Amino acid sequence: MTGHEDGPRLVDVTDHHRVNHSLLAPLEGWLLARLAPRVARRVRADACTLAGVVGAVLCGLGYAVSSRSRFLVVLATLGVVLHWLGDSLDGTVARLRGEGRPRYGFYLDHFADAVCQIVMFVGLGLSPFVDLRVAVLSLLAFQSLTLLVLLRTAVLGEFRLSFGRIGPTEAHAALVVLGVVIAVLGPSDLGPAAPGLSGYDPPVAAFGLLAIFHFLRLGLRDVLTLRADGDHRAG
Repeated sequence: MTGHEDGPRLVDVTDHHRVNHSLLAPLEGWLLARLAPRVARRVRADACTLAGVVGAVLCGLGYAVSSRSRFLVVLATLGVVLHWLGDSLDGTVARLRGEGRPRYGFYLDHFADAVCQIVMFVGLGLSPFVDLRVAVLSLLAFQSLTLLVLLRTAVLGEFRLSFGRIGPTEAHAALVVLGVVIAVLGPSDLGPAAPGLSGYDPPVAAFGLLAIFHFLRLGLRDVLTLRADGDHRAG
């Protein structure tokens, strides 16, 4: 070890291209292009990130205490919307104002995303509407997909936001729909066929299994492609 190895080596995280073919990408881009210029100048990109974290906490807390009243799910759903706004606007605001700090922004955004996913899914699993095991399965699936995104960004130079026309915006939209349905219909029991599970567990589990499918499909494809390219000899 030398004195030059005391800290992390900085790399150029801007050397990648973004891929986003999700269903709602055009609508999201249109909306953000109109919202970002209206954000007050005193509100910096970091404040947007913080708003997203606050939204995730509201979501997790709202679900975790929803045994008191299912209408607390409304608080959780508003938290989902706030999380999406903060998470989407931070980078857009920074780029619009020429205040981008690529390494810091990239690191902060993905660190905050990981924390927010944990808070939101654990809160969902502590609610009386979704089994904790199902929520943790979905959490692990999304964390795995996030890991794959970061691996592909570092190794292949591709920052992929969508998988099979589904991306973060669609995931937020699905959580909003779930919250609205729960607030309107209340608890749902699958009955003797699946004791302990609710009617909301299958769609949450399906979303998680879909994420696992894309993680394995794309990850294994990349491994085979890199091996065929001879990259395995580099180690």
